[in-house]
Amino acid sequence: MLIRAIALAIGVAAATQAMAGGDDYDAANDIKGSGPAYFGFVRDVRGSPVTDAQVVLQPKKGKPVALKSNVLGLYRGHISKDVMPDDVQISCVKTGYKQIKVNRRTPPGGTAMFIETECTMQRL
Repeated sequence: MLIRAIALAIGVAAATQAMAGGDDYDAANDIKGSGPAYFGFVRDVRGSPVTDAQVVLQPKKGKPVALKSNVLGLYRGHISKDVMPDDVQISCVKTGYKQIKVNRRTPPGGTAMFIETECTMQRL
């Protein structure tokens, strides 16, 4: 019985932490015609989430979009549907860290509606 209670408490704590990002990270809030969703995680070199990192989506032409990672390191946002995904540079910034690399999981040249990336940062 004690093990079951501990497992339940851990499950509730994990669910509460996962919900801390709020609805801003939920696909249900996507606006039709807003262009592809850029999403992913900001992590440190050990794989731990980096919260409150600024993620900048910079198209070759047009205004950049600045996003912020949540407690899970997750970020999500859109750029105009007129911007091709290959024309968007992604960078991550946080005081006390430097960006090591950005991996794009969605293959280049595609017109996917979801562009997944992962930003790796190292503590200074």
